[in-house]
Amino acid sequence: MGYPNPEAQPVIKPRLPQPAVFHRETYKLVEQDEAIAHYNDIMKEFYTEQKMNVPGDWSQHSAERIATLDYLKGCKDLRETLNNFGFKLL
Repeated sequence: MGYPNPEAQPVIKPRLPQPAVFHRETYKLVEQDEAIAHYNDIMKEFYTEQKMNVPGDWSQHSAERIATLDYLKGCKDLRETLNNFGFKLL
């Protein structure tokens, strides 16, 4: 808790463009692939600017990160934890 540093400029991470994630009625895989390729380029620049050492491109990094349940870091137990605290979920 505290006060923001007015001299520090927060960096906003770029987001996937809508054509990569928003579809109407059917998937448009060509547009999606193009949008993801473009996002890979944007994220490569972002990683460089932020001095982040990320192996591969954003797609590869994201796929590897969610390849196993380890990425959930306890979220898989969330329902049981909430039930133990008295929250009755459907």
